[in-house]
Amino acid sequence: MKKLVPLLMALMFFFPNMLSATTGITIYIDGNAQIFAQPPIIQNGTTLVPLRGVFEKLGATVDWNGKTRTVTTVKNSTTIILKIGSTKPTVNGKVTTISIPAQIIKNRTMVPLRFVSEALGAEVNWNGTKRIITINSKVVAYDVVLNFPVDRYPQTAAHIKSAITRGESSICTIDRGGADENREESLVGIPTKDGYDRDEWPMAMCSEGGKGADVAYVESSDNRGSGSWIGNQLERYPNGTRVLFVLNGNINGGSQSATPQPLTPGTPTPSTQQPSVAGKYRGPYDPFGMDRNCSDFTSQAEAQAFFIAGGGPKTDRHRLDGDGNGVVCESLR
Repeated sequence: MKKLVPLLMALMFFFPNMLSATTGITIYIDGNAQIFAQPPIIQNGTTLVPLRGVFEKLGATVDWNGKTRTVTTVKNSTTIILKIGSTKPTVNGKVTTISIPAQIIKNRTMVPLRFVSEALGAEVNWNGTKRIITINSKVVAYDVVLNFPVDRYPQTAAHIKSAITRGESSICTIDRGGADENREESLVGIPTKDGYDRDEWPMAMCSEGGKGADVAYVESSDNRGSGSWIGNQLERYPNGTRVLFVLNGNINGGSQSATPQPLTPGTPTPSTQQPSVAGKYRGPYDPFGMDRNCSDFTSQAEAQAFFIAGGGPKTDRHRLDGDGNGVVCESLR
C-alpha cells in the first residue's frame, strides 16, 4: 500500500486527465444536441469542453500552431489567443483568466465551459441534475414571452414563422402610438383582397414594424382571431415592453418550439391602468391597439363607440364597417 500511494501521486501529477470524470454530459448549441470526438469532462469541479468543436459550431474559425502550442480563434471582430497549459488567454489583446489551464485530451483542446461565454458572448447554462450544457449564440433581450397558439391560428402562425426565418425580428417592442404610421408604411402598394387580411410582421403596434415589414394575405377569420388573441394578451403591458413571440405547435406538418431564457431579470409588472381611449368608449380594448372584430363586443353600441374612439370612418383601423355606411357590426343589433 505504501508503494501504491507514491504511484497514484505520480499519476495525478503527470496524467491529471486520467482522473477526470467523463460522466455522460450532453451539449446543446442553439437547441441542437452535439456529438464530439472528445466529450465534455469534469475536472476538479470544472466542466471542460472541446474548444474547436464548440467554437466552430458558434461560427468561429479555429487555427492551431503546433510549434507554439497556441490556438487562435476568430469570430467577427473578436480574436482569441490561447496557449496550452496557460490560464491567461487573451481576447482582443486583453488578458483574461480561466480557472483551469487549456489542455489537450485525446488530441482535442479542452477549455472551461464558462470561457465560451466570456470569449464569444454566448449564453451558457449548466444543469447539474440532468448533466446538460446549453449554449445559445442567438441571444436576444426581451421582457416577457408570448407563446402563440399555432393550432388555433395556423395561417397567421405560418406567416410569422416564415417572416422570422427570412430575418424579421421575433421581438415585438410595444409602441401603440406608432401603430397607425407603421401600418400605413408597411401596406403601401399592397392591394386588398376579398376574404383576406394583409397580415404584417412585425405587427404595426411594434416599434420594429412599419416600412419593410413582411406582409402576407391571410384569411380574415384566422388573422382577426389571432389579432384579438394577441391584443388581449398584450393589453396589460405598457409601451416599451419587449415581447418574444414563441411558436409552439404544428405548422404545415412541421413544428417549432423554443423557450430561451430572458436576459432582463424578472417580468415587468403589468399596467394596472386601462388603456387610454378617446370618445365615450370605456370598454376593455384599446381602439389604437390590436385588430378587433365584431365578436369581441357584447352589443352594437359598444362596437360603435369603439369604432368612433379609434377614428371612425376616416380610418376604420379595425375594418369593422364592412359596407362603408359608418355603422359597424350591424349584426349585433
